[in-house]
Amino acid sequence: MRIERTGGSNLPGGLPTVQAPTIRRAVVCDPDEPTRRAVAGILADEGFEVVGDTADAGRAVALTRELRPDVVVLGVAPGRDDMAALAEINALQTAPVVVLAADADPEQVAGAREAGALAYLTKPPTRVALVPAVEVSIARYAEMASLTAEVEAAGRRLESRKTIDRAKGLLMTHRRMSEPEAFRWIQRTAMDRRKTSMAIAAQVVAELGGAPSDRAAS
Repeated sequence: MRIERTGGSNLPGGLPTVQAPTIRRAVVCDPDEPTRRAVAGILADEGFEVVGDTADAGRAVALTRELRPDVVVLGVAPGRDDMAALAEINALQTAPVVVLAADADPEQVAGAREAGALAYLTKPPTRVALVPAVEVSIARYAEMASLTAEVEAAGRRLESRKTIDRAKGLLMTHRRMSEPEAFRWIQRTAMDRRKTSMAIAAQVVAELGGAPSDRAAS
């Protein structure tokens, strides 16, 4: 009897295949060049690739949109459009933002929080402060994205169920089917046409939803 292997490595001796670690990417923005260099150096030491380095907050928005980094470190200060840029980056739903500021002015902290920052640090940036802030921000952002996806999926499932229930009701009325027959018809038609049950149900609702007479869905 021949026994075929269904898993494991093809390397001699059955050694496991080691995948290369994913390199995380960062965009760094601050008008102060020494600050940018310090942040970029710390992130590089932690295995990040700094793919964007700019002094302009507006440019940071463009870089985030184009490069889709894993984190953005953004310097903010009063009298500039930094908070507007922070809000724009947050609206892109691409990466968490860690804010760097000269001080912890309560009004500025509140503005950063409202604009979507997940961490707020004061200058000068230090490894002991920056690394945990970046790591926690990335983790929290991933959790938030996962939760948002779950909520959206639940909403789609609920909408799909409502549509299918509506279609079953219409088939029961117009085709004189029982509820199990209507459900099986939707499933069978979906398989025959290589579409989803939701798509077939939506077609039934569109065709029979306002029909005054007994009219079959095509």
